[in-house]
Amino acid sequence: MLVSFSSYALKPKKEYIITPDSLGMKYKELRLTTADNYKINTWVMRPNKKKDNKTVMILAYGDAMNMSYWVEQCYYFVQDGFTVITFDYRGFGHSSPFELDSNQLYYNEFAFDLERVLTYAKKDFKGYRIGVRALSMGTMVTTIAYNRTPFDYFIGDSFLCDPIAMQERLKKQTGRNFGLPAGAERFSKQLDSVKCPLLFFAGDKDENSLSGNCNVMVPWHRERKLISYNGGHMEGIYVLAGTSFGAVYIKDIKDFLKIN
Repeated sequence: MLVSFSSYALKPKKEYIITPDSLGMKYKELRLTTADNYKINTWVMRPNKKKDNKTVMILAYGDAMNMSYWVEQCYYFVQDGFTVITFDYRGFGHSSPFELDSNQLYYNEFAFDLERVLTYAKKDFKGYRIGVRALSMGTMVTTIAYNRTPFDYFIGDSFLCDPIAMQERLKKQTGRNFGLPAGAERFSKQLDSVKCPLLFFAGDKDENSLSGNCNVMVPWHRERKLISYNGGHMEGIYVLAGTSFGAVYIKDIKDFLKIN
């Protein structure tokens, strides 16, 4: 299923189109309670014990739909030994309702939701490497969360590295006024504070997540790497396919994390 959204507007969906067991994956569904008392619906998908690479990958998706739209991608990571945890932001899927403005680029509260999933993973998967694969808007949410709840690695797909510049660019492109949450002006400092290994995927046809922008963040950090590809927003896993869906993309992640 091709899932690639570039509208940069919050478009949640309540109903799930698929669940992990539809693809033969055993999973656990949890309702995690955030510090501000929102219920966050969460799926935990584990690999075969013989394939388990002791790495937890939390998915922080973009600004549309819900976690069910990403289950098919998660399947391939689970088959390759990752424990994958997905969750819905408040206002999305089966998580608690939350009033959303479709012209808001993101909410700081989404980072609270991710932090709650991180604390769960750290408690229940001791001895595992815990990280986040973040897509589009999710890269901003993940950056904010890292500054309060650090984790072990960060995969940033279609990274949005400057929310204020993006707000201005989208205004020119669409004529719409997009809102930003409080503290957006501090985002560059928050990004610079990310000390864990960080792998960027950036398409050369992606107007709002340009490989050149990401490349600025790479040279001075020994554990940062940029992989650019011939494609658009969030198309890396489709373009970097090889012999099967996402094979090169997943191998790039495993190589970066030094997983055999």
